Amino acid sequence: MLILSRRQNESLLIESSDGVIELVVTEITPGQVRLGIQAPQTCKILRKELAQTMQHNRMAAAKPPRTDLRSAISNLKNQE
Repeated sequence: MLILSRRQNESLLIESSDGVIELVVTEITPGQVRLGIQAPQTCKILRKELAQTMQHNRMAAAKPPRTDLRSAISNLKNQE
């Protein structure tokens, strides 16, 4: 991990295959840093916790629903 120091209104540039991404430190308060991000529209930008939630939801949706065995047998008998 690269760690850089920046002051308010200073920026850094990240080159990607989609173009240049600029991160600007717009505000610094105790316990919080506000960043401005200038990036190509093709570049997807997500907060980490949102990306983790989305991944968790995709994994949960991919699992087959757990059903009670007795309930499943009862449903099969009722269909006959």
